[in-house]
Amino acid sequence: MSSSEQRPSRTGAPDTALERTLFGAQVRECLPASSQLIARRLHDLLRAALRDGAFASGRLPSEAELMAQYQASRDVVREALDLLRNAGLIERRRGVGTVPVRAEYLVAGALPPEGRSLEEHLALGRISPRLLHWAWVPATRVIADHLDGISVGDDCLCIEYVLLLDQRPIGLFTNYLRAPEAARVDLTVFREDFYSLLHAGGIDFTAFDVGLQAARADDYAAALLHVLPGEPVLLLEQTIRNHDGQAIDYALGTCRSEIQLRIGAIPRIDLTGTLPR
Repeated sequence: MSSSEQRPSRTGAPDTALERTLFGAQVRECLPASSQLIARRLHDLLRAALRDGAFASGRLPSEAELMAQYQASRDVVREALDLLRNAGLIERRRGVGTVPVRAEYLVAGALPPEGRSLEEHLALGRISPRLLHWAWVPATRVIADHLDGISVGDDCLCIEYVLLLDQRPIGLFTNYLRAPEAARVDLTVFREDFYSLLHAGGIDFTAFDVGLQAARADDYAAALLHVLPGEPVLLLEQTIRNHDGQAIDYALGTCRSEIQLRIGAIPRIDLTGTLPR
């Protein structure tokens, strides 16, 4: 038996000590060098600082300043900056230094307060939709499964649009609004955002469910979002609910990778009351 094979103990159970040794050897083979791990951590911290707008001067600290601030070697600082540069977030300019070249947007993962537009809620710039499609469609199984009071084949309103921030595309969304609410919205007032459209129709909504997944842009989404096919994007699935908890809208979206959705105040769930006694 080779040293790489699992050797059973006298009881027939796996040799735990041997398993740990073999696993440790596998981990050591795939782990990057310690300096690379440190550089990656520094990259993550600098990227978070960029996203938070920490460099109001328009440039990053010098290598020497970063070395002192993060207690890192010059090689580590340079490797972290290279990671940011390869991601298209910074570039070095002669006579200026290292400057951010791509904005990242921290988006609050909460519905805008009633009476406020998404633009006012996010305070990132001018938000507007570029409408691609507005038509009644029969609900498919997946749509019916995500909307309350809807069966397969029932009419719902399909609204597809690109969301623009200062005329720059940041997201592609397709909403399926169930018929009772859809009958109250007006295409001519869709000039701000989807939530404002619902407000304008007098449609009440108080909460939403959201799912997120990393992916790569397909050709269609890439063209509409002005990114290259295969670039990272964030897939979003959203269900909007009214005051009664009923699902009235189901949406699928693709956002540029500059978007980070922040969802705060997530409660800790106490399961002790459900455990058998």
